[in-house]
Amino acid sequence: MRRASLILLMLVALSGCSPAPHAAASPTASAFPSPIESPSPTPSPVVYGPPQYRAMWVDALHDGIKSPAQVEKLVADAHRANINALFVQVRLGGNAYFNHADEPRALDIVGSRGFDPLGYVIQLAHAATPRIEVHAWLNTFYVSEDSGVFLKNGATWGNRANDGSISGYLDPGNPEVQAYTHKIFMDVARNYDVDGLHMDFVRYAGANWGYTSTSLSLYMHDTGATAVPAPDDPRWQAWRRDRVTAFVRDLHNDLHALKPGVKLSGALISFGGGPTTAAAWNFTSAYTSVFQDWRDWMLKGYIDFGVPMNYDSDWSAREATWFDQWLAFEKDSGFANRVVTGVGAFLNYPEDALAQIRRVLAPSARGNRVLGVAIYSYASTSVYGNSDFYGSADVSSYLPRQPYAGTTIGSAGLIKRAQLLNDWFMTQLSQPAFYNDVQLGRVHTQPVFSMPAQPPAVPGA
Repeated sequence: MRRASLILLMLVALSGCSPAPHAAASPTASAFPSPIESPSPTPSPVVYGPPQYRAMWVDALHDGIKSPAQVEKLVADAHRANINALFVQVRLGGNAYFNHADEPRALDIVGSRGFDPLGYVIQLAHAATPRIEVHAWLNTFYVSEDSGVFLKNGATWGNRANDGSISGYLDPGNPEVQAYTHKIFMDVARNYDVDGLHMDFVRYAGANWGYTSTSLSLYMHDTGATAVPAPDDPRWQAWRRDRVTAFVRDLHNDLHALKPGVKLSGALISFGGGPTTAAAWNFTSAYTSVFQDWRDWMLKGYIDFGVPMNYDSDWSAREATWFDQWLAFEKDSGFANRVVTGVGAFLNYPEDALAQIRRVLAPSARGNRVLGVAIYSYASTSVYGNSDFYGSADVSSYLPRQPYAGTTIGSAGLIKRAQLLNDWFMTQLSQPAFYNDVQLGRVHTQPVFSMPAQPPAVPGA
């Protein structure tokens, strides 16, 4: 009973702390306007802090851009949080959250066929003051097994493991896959006023993948090999790595020829501990397991900026060490001016996510800074808002504070609390705030984006 009472008090407190809606216009004033219109006051100029990226991923697994009302709330929330860039997922699994597409329209879009989720986000975000950038986030080689493109072409385009199993990935080593996927990205750039294209799953699923007849035939032709290679064969690994790099390089070249101002970025793998030297890069999972040589992409300018996914829980000493190792590598790598560091807020308590953001934005001991930070995600801003946690006692069991186990508010109450805390996190980003924890009571937070900021200039973009 005591825990249920605490949760009820928390919900009431959060409801009271939510930002007040804009006041409605007075009916009397609008019905009886003054015969002499007063001139509109000149708006005060926006005072900006130093340029830095403050981005947020908006995933298509959850609400965010699927109806006009969701888009309107998203842009208002970003404005409230002093967010200046949105990575909106418009290709999740071989489907489209935009109207000018060759692939099927996503089935969970709410509204008429005339509603274009990507188009409406761009319209509202670009009209906002300050202006908010919109980067179209597309899954690259992962499309899911039940997507139209996989059902039609999976027998020849679908990637295969060395044991013959399949997954929802297309094969990066197949030239037809590369041409098809390249066109998907370029069509978005042609048809929409996006600020950037953001690649996700631009990689293999793992070291055991790539064993399609097409790729093996091309590999043997290119290298002179006469036998099927083992997954850890260095020459076979290099061949697969080169296929992914070739896709990124060609997309970047064609994108900049078409629209030089549109930035190409990628969500990049940073599993486990980060490299402590440049030579150690060749032992990372990105390089040896999924064949995503993003360090090379950075050094050669194949992407305008990269977003390493430093998804670690700050309350875990081991993971906090991993986070700081990757962050040091990103800042002192020589290409920090091409890095926007990704933070996994969904794995953290709100104060821990804010602490990680502060560390991202601070200079390294050598005085180097990255371009900014990206937060995953709009729908899951903390462990309270992550349905993987509040939906499963087993998954949440390792959390140091247990806001779910033994609660009596039920599934609906947990969902409501998640929505309240997700909404309140947008205020925590820009203003002093607090939230109520079941075990600790009131936890005060300090903002990381107290002033608006414009996105910085990106080399080559």
